[in-house]
Amino acid sequence: MIRSTDDPELNRSEWHAVSIGLREAAKCGCGAMPGSWLAGLTRFARRLTGRPESEPPADPRLEALRNFVCATKRLRRRADEYVPDLLEQGFNRRQVEAIALLSA
Repeated sequence: MIRSTDDPELNRSEWHAVSIGLREAAKCGCGAMPGSWLAGLTRFARRLTGRPESEPPADPRLEALRNFVCATKRLRRRADEYVPDLLEQGFNRRQVEAIALLSA
């Protein structure tokens, strides 16, 4: 069977990132878009409580996926502001649409 590069399939690590994003959305623990008011509020709360800044993600591709899933679930619509990062990380449009449908 020949697979198209536009197949919406994910590997095991990517499915794990989807799972984490869905769980975090239920707790409202999603990462905020850099520069957003939520990101600023999160930074302020961390300083106030003494919690350290989170470490940079080990895998930017999986982090982009997790953030998209979490925000999509939380917003109950596709989080379009995360789509450019997903595409830059190598996900295709069919994958993004499939993930959005699963997450909304």
